[in-house]
Amino acid sequence: MKKLIALLLALTMVLALAACGGAPAETTAPPTTEPAPVETTEPIQTQAPETEAPEWPKTIVDVLGNELVLEQPAVKLVGTHNPTMNVAVILGGGGKYIAGFGNKEMADVLYSYVYPELKDDVIQIGKGKNVNYETVLTTGADLAILPQRFAYMVEEFNAIGIPAIVILTSQENYDTIRNALTLVGQVTGEEDRAEQIIAYFDGIINKITERTASVEEKPSVMFLGSSSMYSVAPGAMIQSDIMATAGAVNAVTGVDVLGSFADVSAEEIVGWNPDIIWVPAYADYTVEDVLNAPEFSSITAVQNGAVYTFPSNLEPWDYPSASACLGAAWAAYILHPEVYSYDELLTDINGLYDLLYGQTFTAEQIGIGE
Repeated sequence: MKKLIALLLALTMVLALAACGGAPAETTAPPTTEPAPVETTEPIQTQAPETEAPEWPKTIVDVLGNELVLEQPAVKLVGTHNPTMNVAVILGGGGKYIAGFGNKEMADVLYSYVYPELKDDVIQIGKGKNVNYETVLTTGADLAILPQRFAYMVEEFNAIGIPAIVILTSQENYDTIRNALTLVGQVTGEEDRAEQIIAYFDGIINKITERTASVEEKPSVMFLGSSSMYSVAPGAMIQSDIMATAGAVNAVTGVDVLGSFADVSAEEIVGWNPDIIWVPAYADYTVEDVLNAPEFSSITAVQNGAVYTFPSNLEPWDYPSASACLGAAWAAYILHPEVYSYDELLTDINGLYDLLYGQTFTAEQIGIGE
């Protein structure tokens, strides 16, 4: 009996030890493949992405520093100054932006070719300073564009409820033309078109400037005014830039007049003694009048018969407008044909007119010849 009890006790102890120690724990083999990538998501947007600010309303700063806020593009422009209004014509492809015109006779020949509606249909609001504001109101105009010498009209247009800006300075140079194109491009939303025209304009000016830079002899040139052969273009007019580009110098010195031809005496003209005289195509007198004037008989240009009409038959090339580069081109050919040929002149003329109006012209229509 005692042996049986001892045996049971021993068996109980063995079972207890097995329960406490137990078999060694199974181990897990390391993975034999790369773990699957963990998918990620973009962070949640907490605000809307930035967008470009709307182009309109737009603040326009004119050439005199005056600010004008436009709620939307101007589509009906008025003015009386031909070079100023021509900017709107070439940016809009004709009468698109023209509500009322003033003195457009200077370019009537050109407009009759390219935009007959400007000649026949556009309302005439007056010429120069003589604006008929009652007529202006009938045009439905939303903006007037002016040269600096008509800057006082800004208040007059404002008084009848039409905003106005000055786009053309009286200190005329190539930048005057570039700035006018840029400003009208801004008010009409035609910035790209303005830049395209400026680029072509600069291309002609830069080419001719480079060609004439090597010219050693630069003649003195006098550009006479339109109303009298006793008026001249001073240094502050675009004609002076045209001369410099074409390889010449302005014979007129010491005349401080802005924005217009200057009246001078016959004695002053004789004293300047130009090598060449240019008479504008729109003058009230002729080349023969200059050549036959007794008081001019001692002038070198008159003695040599070097008095010429400055073209063109289509429009004046001596205005502060995009076509001024053609004036420089013609002048370079006349003065220095060895660096700028007649064929190049015709190519550049028609290149610009094709860009501005989608049309080209013959030498006879333009009024130039070899």
